[in-house]
Amino acid sequence: MHIAAIYNLPDHKDDLAEALAAALGTTVYEARSRLRVPGKGPLVAASCRDREAAETIAERLASGGFDAIVLHQDEIETESVQFIVKKFRLDDVALGVESGNGQNLTVDYRSIDLLLRGTSIAMKTEIETVKERKFSLGRAVLSGGLVMSRTEQIKREIRTEEREGFFNLYCGRLPTLVFRESVLVYDSPGFALKPSRFENFAYLISELRHRQPEAIFDERLLRRAEQAALLGPLLSPEEFLNVATSLLAKILRL
Repeated sequence: MHIAAIYNLPDHKDDLAEALAAALGTTVYEARSRLRVPGKGPLVAASCRDREAAETIAERLASGGFDAIVLHQDEIETESVQFIVKKFRLDDVALGVESGNGQNLTVDYRSIDLLLRGTSIAMKTEIETVKERKFSLGRAVLSGGLVMSRTEQIKREIRTEEREGFFNLYCGRLPTLVFRESVLVYDSPGFALKPSRFENFAYLISELRHRQPEAIFDERLLRRAEQAALLGPLLSPEEFLNVATSLLAKILRL
């Protein structure tokens, strides 16, 4: 999948509806509804299987007056190319990290250029079987009123939502460091341990921002509504959050 996106949108985005509709081949109504989101973007304009198709759409968008960019398939990050942090150490001049499989990395705070914070959302579906008693006219008649009901097994679909805070740390050419709230072990020497995991996670972010104040900090992916606005109607945040993070990171690091 290759993504064509627009960014640096003006405050009065409705004025661009006709140009967006022309570039995408949609109605002005569809384009206007797509633009009715807060902020300046980015917004996913189109997703294409073909690389050239995405680039052609981006060229049409640019011709229509938009700041357009293409996020290619090989730029959409997956866990296989990321460094998933389990342990960390906040030294004076560098951050030490260790992954779940024992890999170690040392990162100079000065090399950190972007800290991107968000929330991952996973939907879990389970089938629950419950027993219910229901009135049975047939049994009531046959038993002379002694047996009035029968037991039925009913299957119910139960959907639950699991949320987890995360932040990605981008440091020059190093692999993206991914910190997940529930995966991290907060036992770093000298780390001011807090009462809850959430507080420890927030404190770690504040410490990293303090140690590299020049790094860009962005938390537009904290809420599902903002994730959905960025991804558009065809890509769900639950399935394509890596598209949103990769696109936002690419634009913020231009």
